[in-house]
Order: sequence, then C-alpha cells, then structure tokens
Amino acid sequence: MAQYVVIDIGGTTIKHAVMNHEAECLKSGSITTPKQGEKQIFNSLLDIINSYQKSFMIRGVALSVPGAVNPENGYVYFAGAVTDLTGRYLKKELSTLHLPIELENDANCATLAEKWRGNATECESFICITAGTGIGGGIFINGDLYRGRKGMAGEFGLMSLLFDEQLETALDRFSFSNMGSTRALVEDVSNGLDQKVSGEEIFLLQDNITVNASLNKFYNAFTSGCTNIIHALAPEKLLIGGGISSQPEFINEIKKRMEKIRKETLDITEVSSCYFKNDAGKVGALYHFLKRQKII
Repeated sequence: MAQYVVIDIGGTTIKHAVMNHEAECLKSGSITTPKQGEKQIFNSLLDIINSYQKSFMIRGVALSVPGAVNPENGYVYFAGAVTDLTGRYLKKELSTLHLPIELENDANCATLAEKWRGNATECESFICITAGTGIGGGIFINGDLYRGRKGMAGEFGLMSLLFDEQLETALDRFSFSNMGSTRALVEDVSNGLDQKVSGEEIFLLQDNITVNASLNKFYNAFTSGCTNIIHALAPEKLLIGGGISSQPEFINEIKKRMEKIRKETLDITEVSSCYFKNDAGKVGALYHFLKRQKII
C-alpha cells in the first residue's frame, strides 16, 4: 500500500507523520518550528521527509500550511507566524525530493478532514475554526471549499474585534488572533502570574483569580468572533478545532456566551468541536493530496 509523508506546519511546532491512503498513521513525530528569519524551515522539512524515506516507500508529500496559499503552483501569499514561507514557492523549494507535493492552508485542511471523515460528512455548508498560535478558518459552502481571492477566505484571525482612533494598529491590538487565540490566552496568563505556563496548566489553575479573569476575557473574545462568523455566513455547523477544543467545558462555555449575545444564534448553527482535534491538519492535507493526485 502506498505511503505518504504528511506535515502540518504550525507557528510553534511542525507535526509530521507517514500515512496510507486510509489516513492510518504508521509513524509520527513533531519538532519545534525553527526561528524565523534564517530560512531554516526548508531544511527542516527536507530532513523530515528524507528521514521517512529511509524506512518507508514514500509516494508523495502532503503539506498543511498556515496562511494563504495557491495550491496550483505552491506559492505562499501569507504564512502568519511562519514568515519564512511568505512569498516563496514551496513546491519549488522541495523539488529536489522528486516527489509529488501538494499543499493547502492549514484551516482548509482541517475543514477537509471534517468533511472527509469527521463531524461534517453530511453537511453541505459549514465553517471550521482552528485555535492555536493564531485563529484560522475554513469555509465549506454549497458542497465545496471556498478559498476566495489569493486564498484569503477564512482568515478569520485578521478580523478586528474592537477599534479606536488608531486604526493603523487596530489589528495588532484587537484582531481575533491577538485576542482569542490559545497563544493570546497563554501570554495573558503568563504575564498575570509572572511565570510561564502552558495551555494545559491554565485549565488546572482556574480557581486562581488572575487565571480566571484571563479565561473570561479569552472566552468573550473567542465567542464574539464566532458569533460574527455565524451571522455573516449562517452555516449548518461551526466546528472548532485546536488543542483547546478538547477541554471538556470549552464548547459549553462558547454556547453559553453566544446565548447572552443573541439567543437565536444557536438556532441558526450547531456549534461543536472538530472530530480530529490536533490531527485535523494532517488528515485534511492527505485528503487534499489524494484528491489533487486523483487517487481517490
């Protein structure tokens, strides 16, 4: 059975695996995303793929990439926190491998995973939001993925949740990504406690007044962003992915706050978590590869 290297590039970590065409994981791992500005990320990707080729018969490479991409030629218009990818032709950068390479936006990959084998298999129109280093999103409308011009559709993290007279810096201060991402929550709690904490630790410290205040601010920002999206697109489902979505109380907190904003919101759209959690990007990248290569 053919095997494929699947890589999910994130602002903090690069997750990788070898999968077959049924999305069964044969081996996996992760590395820290290289510091940006030195172009080391291309060497890291080549090292990952080359190491798998020593043990597996690799037939292609599927990439989940942050930001806006052109799946046809591999050009990355915008890559969020992974700035070394911006303005580069990723397929060309990896051409020395002499393997078929396909790439798609990370949130689009999560969206495709949910449509393929997740919680949206029966949906014709749904939205997928991923919360991590930033906020990403995928839009599936009328039976197909909607990418928009330059692949920018679904960049929900660039929405401004607040504004003031300093519009030039509004996105730096008030964007969905800078107010409602897991990174923003971790930074806020770490600053408040004057010590570095992880996302998992935050939910063990909820009785702390400082932590509770940060969580409340985070939930309000995240809920406001999601409510705006529902009112703009009215999808059948809004699916939320990323590590934080696996917290037992997370979805219920979002729903409770949505009802405070406007009760009818939840009559329009069902809100739930993604089926694939942190593996969504990899599964969706594989599905995108298999479709583009006409294997399925």
